Amino acid sequence: MIRALALLLLLAPALPRAAVDGAEVFRRKCASCHGADGAGGSRKLRDLASAEVQARSDQELFEAVARGTPDRKMAGFRVKLADAEIKAAIAHLRTLKR
Repeated sequence: MIRALALLLLLAPALPRAAVDGAEVFRRKCASCHGADGAGGSRKLRDLASAEVQARSDQELFEAVARGTPDRKMAGFRVKLADAEIKAAIAHLRTLKR
């Protein structure tokens, strides 16, 4: 038993981490402003499901989320979210297409 536990502890760093739930990240960090469906919410912000936003590359969206969009008054989330969380939220955003 102790050997198995020791082996597990040695291998733990090599085990894959649980996948980040993009819908949950979106719900926690994006939906309060953009709405649960990404349509802009009560604040009438940019519709994340729009063709204009959906046409952007994942890298462009990543940079907008990480650095923020001062012209639209959105602060960057690089200090609040890990890269994997931003990428997962973008993957979820892709499911919002209309």
